[in-house]
Amino acid sequence: MIEQIQQANNWEERYRLLIQAGKNLTKPSDEELAQWQEIQGCEIRLWCKISPNLDRTLQLQAYSEARIMNGLLYVLINHVNNKPTEEIQQFDLTRFFTDLGIAQRLSSTRLNGLKQIEQKIQNLC
Repeated sequence: MIEQIQQANNWEERYRLLIQAGKNLTKPSDEELAQWQEIQGCEIRLWCKISPNLDRTLQLQAYSEARIMNGLLYVLINHVNNKPTEEIQQFDLTRFFTDLGIAQRLSSTRLNGLKQIEQKIQNLC
C-alpha cells in the first residue's frame, strides 16, 4: 500500500487509495471502543489502543468515524505494528506522511490526532 501511495501521480489518486485502505479497518464494537482511548483535538472522533507485546514490539489498533482518517490509520498501523520498539522510537510521523505526499494535504486537526497517537506510541517505547 505504501508503495502505491508513493507512486500515485496526484493527490486525488492518493486520496482514493487512502479511502480504499480505510475499508480494511473493521469497526470495533461499542464495547471495544469504550475500552480504547479516545483521542482529543482531532476534528472527528478517533480512538486507539496500543498494546506492548512480550517481544518488545507494539500492537496498534485504531478507528475513526472518517473514511480518510481510517485510511491514514491503516497505513500507520501497518507501518508500526510488530516493529521493535527501538525502531519505533526513531519513527517521525510527520516525515513519514510527508514522504508519502500526504501530510501537506492534511488539516492541522487531523495531523494533530495522528501526532497524539505517535506520542502515545513513543511514551510506551
